[in-house]
Amino acid sequence: MLLLGLGAGAIGVVLPALPAVPLAFLGVVLAGWITGFAGIDASFIVWAAVLTLLAQGVDLIGTWLGSRYFGARRAGVIGGVIGALVGLVVLPPWGLLIGALAGATLAESLAGRPGAEAIKSGVGALVGTLGGVFGKGVILLLIGVMAFVRLFGG
Repeated sequence: MLLLGLGAGAIGVVLPALPAVPLAFLGVVLAGWITGFAGIDASFIVWAAVLTLLAQGVDLIGTWLGSRYFGARRAGVIGGVIGALVGLVVLPPWGLLIGALAGATLAESLAGRPGAEAIKSGVGALVGTLGGVFGKGVILLLIGVMAFVRLFGG
């Protein structure tokens, strides 16, 4: 179960339409249940739940940080986050990236920024979103390694 959850989670990091880390968390809980919570106890499950919640926000935080770093103003940051969310629903799995780029660029353009600056903000949202995907992958890997150590003793 742990391997299935982690495997599905790993696929979900690359294909954002799947809830990557929640699937891995489910695998951790099921592995704990199957083993009678011998290696994976309640404290580890709480720890993994906190990391799972953190991972869920990493994509949006990455989009926000990337947008800001590349000079987006408030409109571009909000546009990038909204675009990422809408893109994920409309064009899974790549809509997250396309939406962040398009949302930030469009919002900056509508706010009166020149074309090059609006595009730069959109690229920042895209870069930030990619950073969020990377961060989510690191959290998934951390949960997986710690679960394996607890189950199989390192």
